[in-house]
Amino acid sequence: MTELDVLWEPVRIGHVRTRNRIYLPAHQPTFAPAEYGAYLAERARGGVGMIVTHGFHVHENSARAGVSPWEPHWADTVHKFVTPAKALGCPVFVQLTHMGASGTRRTDEMALWGSVLAPSAIPSPVHRAMPKPMEEEDIATVIEGFAATAANVQAGGGDGVEIHGSHGYLLSNFLSPYWNRRDDAWGGDTARRARLAVEIGKAVRKRCGPDFVIGIKLSLDEYMGEAGTHPGETVHVAQILERERLFDYVCLSHTDYHTNHKLVPPASSGETAQLAVNAKQVREALAGRIPLLIQGAVRELNTAAQIVQRGQSDLVGLVRAHIADPEIVNKARGGRSDEIRRCVGANQGCWRRLGTNLSCTVNPAAGRELTVGITVVKPAATPRKLLVIGGGPGGLKFADTAASLGHHVTVWERDTRLGGQVRYAGKLPDYASWNFLVDDLEASLRRRNVDIRLNTEATADAVAAFGADEVVVATGARWQTSGFSTFRTDRDAIPRADGAQVLDPIAALDNIETCGAKVLIVDDNGDYLPVGLARLLAASGREVTVVTSDAMNGRKMEATLDWPWVMPRAAQAGVGLRTSTFVERIETDQVELRNSLSGATERIAADTVVLCMMRESEAGLYHQLKARGLQVRQVGDCVAPREVDDAVLEGFREAHAIA
Repeated sequence: MTELDVLWEPVRIGHVRTRNRIYLPAHQPTFAPAEYGAYLAERARGGVGMIVTHGFHVHENSARAGVSPWEPHWADTVHKFVTPAKALGCPVFVQLTHMGASGTRRTDEMALWGSVLAPSAIPSPVHRAMPKPMEEEDIATVIEGFAATAANVQAGGGDGVEIHGSHGYLLSNFLSPYWNRRDDAWGGDTARRARLAVEIGKAVRKRCGPDFVIGIKLSLDEYMGEAGTHPGETVHVAQILERERLFDYVCLSHTDYHTNHKLVPPASSGETAQLAVNAKQVREALAGRIPLLIQGAVRELNTAAQIVQRGQSDLVGLVRAHIADPEIVNKARGGRSDEIRRCVGANQGCWRRLGTNLSCTVNPAAGRELTVGITVVKPAATPRKLLVIGGGPGGLKFADTAASLGHHVTVWERDTRLGGQVRYAGKLPDYASWNFLVDDLEASLRRRNVDIRLNTEATADAVAAFGADEVVVATGARWQTSGFSTFRTDRDAIPRADGAQVLDPIAALDNIETCGAKVLIVDDNGDYLPVGLARLLAASGREVTVVTSDAMNGRKMEATLDWPWVMPRAAQAGVGLRTSTFVERIETDQVELRNSLSGATERIAADTVVLCMMRESEAGLYHQLKARGLQVRQVGDCVAPREVDDAVLEGFREAHAIA
C-alpha cells in the first residue's frame, strides 16, 4: 500500500463510473476538433479517471463567431473530440457556459452580436462592457440554449455535461449577491439567485433523460467577503441544488475577474489546493448522494491523495500537471513517480497562451499530439552519434528527445552543472520550481544513458575530433552591459564615468557581495528577473531601485499572473519602483534619470548599476563548425535570445528533425 492508493478507486457519477479519483478539469486549449480529440486522448491513455472538456457557449451572445454549439449539426463536432478518449475507456463530460457579465460585444464581417447579458447592470473588470439586465425572454432563450447544446453533446457521444457556474460567468453572476442586484423572481435571497441553475438543470434533464450526467461547477469563493459568493453561501447553494435531485455532481472552482490571479496561481504565489480547506463543508452538504469534485493549484498527486484522505473531495482535478505529463497517473500507479515530468508553475506555455494555442514549457508535445504524440512517434530507423554543446534547457531537451528516439547522445557542458541560466532563475525568490525543469531533464538523460561531460570546454578542433554524425550547438546567450536599448534610437550605449560599477544580472547573482549599498537595476524587458534580483538585494540590506522605460514595472508578468503576487512583495520589501524612466548617465556614485513623460531629470545615489537589458547570442562556435563543413544545427538562445519555452520547443523540434 502507498499513500496514493486512495486515488485509484473508481467513483460512481450518475450512471457513469470513473476509472479513478483523478480527473482532467476544463481548460481552454483552443484546438480544432481532431487536435482536441488527440489532446484529450493522450491524457486518457495516460490514465486519468475522467475528463471535462473546455467550455462551449450556449448562446450567440456569448459564443465566438462561426461556432454555434446549440445548432444540431454541432453533434458531429462533439463526436470528433470525445470519441478518441472514450475509445480508451475514459468518460468525457462537456462543459457548457455563457460568459455573462464577463463577455464582450463581438462583431464579425456581417453582424453585431449584441449586448453583453447579465442579471444586473454591473460591468466586469475584464472587458468593462456594461451589460443589459436580462429580461424574461433573454433568460428563457439562454435556458433553451443550455438544453439544446446538452442534447447535441448527448447525440455526439458525450457522457454528460458540466454546467459552468463559476469565474464570473453568467450562472455565477446570478448566484452571486454582488453581481445579482435583482428584486424579482431571479434575485434577492439565495433560493431565487439559484433559480437559474435549477431551471437549467430541469431543462437539460427533460431534454436528455435520467441516464445522462449533469454536473454543475460552482464558485466556492469570489474573495469579496459577505458582498459576494463565499464558502458559507456556496454551502447553502449546494444544499438547494442537492434537494432538487437534478445534478449528478458538484465541482468547486473559485474567483471572478476581480481576483482572476487566484484562478490559476503561478508557482510564485505559493498557493496550493487553496479550495480544499472549505470544500469539506460543501461535500457534507451533498449528504453523500452525489460526489464533489475540486480543482485549483493541485500540481502533484500527493496533494490530491491528502485531499481525498481528509474527506475534502471525492475527485481531484489536475490541469497543469496533466499538460506537463499526460502519463502522470500511469507513472504513479506503475511505481515510476520519479519519472513524472513536473509542472514548474510558470504559466508561460499554458495560461499565457489561453485562447490561442496551448503549449507547455516542460512538454512541447502538448497540443501537438497528432504529430508527436506518444503513440505517433517511432524510434529512429538509423541511430546516429550526436554531440550536444551546452547543457541549458534547449540542449537538454534536444538530448533527451534524441535519446528517446534511439540516438546515441553526448552532452558537453563547460560549467560544473547542467541548467544554464535557468539555474539562476531558480535562485530568485518564489522561483525555485524552475529547477524542476533541469532536474527532471537531467534525471531523464541519466535513465537514457546519455553521456554527460561537465567542465568540458568545446572548441572547433575538439568537436571535429569527436566525430559526431551531427553536432547541436546550444551555447546560449550573454547579457550586454553597454546599455543599448531599442527604445533609445538616439544612442547605442548609456554614457558612464570611468570606474562606474556596471554589472549584468548573472554577475550580480553569482556574487551578491559585489554589489554596493545602493543599487539601481535597469529593466528593459518587463520580466521577473530585475524584480526578483531587487528583492534578493533588498533582503541583504541594500537600498534598491528598479527603473523601466515602460509605463509599468514587470509588464510581462501580467500574462502569467505573477504580477499581483510578486510586485506587492517587492514594494513591501522596500524596493523603489519607477516607470517611464530612462537612465541618462551613470556616475561612480549616482545616476541621472529622465522621466520620458515630463522630461524632468534628477540624480539619485547608486554605487552599482545592474543592466537587465539586451542579450546577444553566443553563436561563434556554431559558425566555426559550419565553416568547416560539419553537420551542425543550433537551438535555443544561441539562435536568438528568447524565453525558456522557445529553447525547449526548439530542442524538441530539432531532435525530431534528425534524419
